[in-house]
Amino acid sequence: MDIDYGKIRLYKDRIRIFFIIYFFGEECQDSSRPNCCKVLQSEVKIQKIDFLLRNPDYLAYELLELIKTGTVSKTEIRDVIKKIFVDNEPEVRRLEMEKFFFGAYEDIDHVIAFLISCGFIEYSSERDTSLRVIKKSYYVTDEADEKMAENLKSLGLSNWYVNRCGLIKKYFGDYSGSNLKALQYQIEEYRNTSYKEYITDIQELVKKQFFKEFGESL
Repeated sequence: MDIDYGKIRLYKDRIRIFFIIYFFGEECQDSSRPNCCKVLQSEVKIQKIDFLLRNPDYLAYELLELIKTGTVSKTEIRDVIKKIFVDNEPEVRRLEMEKFFFGAYEDIDHVIAFLISCGFIEYSSERDTSLRVIKKSYYVTDEADEKMAENLKSLGLSNWYVNRCGLIKKYFGDYSGSNLKALQYQIEEYRNTSYKEYITDIQELVKKQFFKEFGESL
């Protein structure tokens, strides 16, 4: 039987983007949307978290950088990064993203349209006087929240995304989309990627930094 990789990719995109909105959304207090329980008010944040989900080596690098702040457990960070590499995630889980004017980006309009059609999310945008979009809001519906509560423990292979969203939220959940973009631009390989080129992996850089920090090889 032929494998339809296009359908698999589409399914992954829908799951990933919905989980980002669901797990990183804040409590919704909009009286005009009584049927919604959460809202994420930034496409930039969706794109930057998506990049970390799709590039475990970059996530590992950002975790190493957190050690410098003195606010995290070095042992915990070490164990998380070791598992990422033992599980070969930088190869198995990598899903390339192109570099656009403001960093890693991929059009998610088709995914958002699907999630809206399923009744999982609602969407709104605001424009300035020049009709430029200045704010995008993604609302999780009560129906979607109920389905997640019912099925969260039986999601099978999708549990990796659940757990990874939890990990990213633990360490970077309070960061805005702009904050995450700034962090990613500090990495030379990311910053120097040309427009509409795929952002290169940084496995060797992470391995070097990990050895320098812990005296262990990945």
